[in-house]
Amino acid sequence: MAQTNQNHTIDSEEFHNPWLNLLEDIFFKPHYAFESFLNRDDMGGRDLWKFHILLSLFAPISKFFSNLTIAIYNLLLSRESISFSDLSSGTISIWLFYVACIFFIRFADIFRIYFKRWNRTENWNPPIPWILMIGFLPFTCSGIFFFLPTPFNLGIMILAFIYSLHLSYKAFQDILGWTSSDFFSYLLQVGIFFLFIGIIFTGTYNIFRMLFL
Repeated sequence: MAQTNQNHTIDSEEFHNPWLNLLEDIFFKPHYAFESFLNRDDMGGRDLWKFHILLSLFAPISKFFSNLTIAIYNLLLSRESISFSDLSSGTISIWLFYVACIFFIRFADIFRIYFKRWNRTENWNPPIPWILMIGFLPFTCSGIFFFLPTPFNLGIMILAFIYSLHLSYKAFQDILGWTSSDFFSYLLQVGIFFLFIGIIFTGTYNIFRMLFL
């Protein structure tokens, strides 16, 4: 392990930004990315939040350039005028989608910390946080491919989600010693939790709409 750490330090000296080092780890050394982040002194959980939000901006920017390309093509082909709505179409919604996903991932990470607490003793120590937030960096990065036409951009996003889920599973195995049944049980409980929250919000909205709208 000492030799691995030494090689990692040598390979990462070209990046002075810890965010770039983390991206290098997650894409080229995924087996080391989680341990690398957890052992860092120059990057914490708040920085990881900011990093995800900044990466999510790739989605609306990429979508904007896609709209711009289509608008220029239509202008040259059929002399259609370019409007602001044509350029901004879908940019806000796709960015809000990624931001919502980031919040869901973080809440899933918080749920993971506490969902086995009832099996612990009074001297319970919380598990390592931020594993899902690290593992889903490739998913957030997938927004850069929204300059591609549908369904290619959606396909890449789905593949990035599956890859991020795989990275998280491997991290749970290596760091926390989880088995595949532990991981699937956790996913099932997270799904039930969010489904329950969704039912509460939907029911509350319907009651409010019946009474006041």
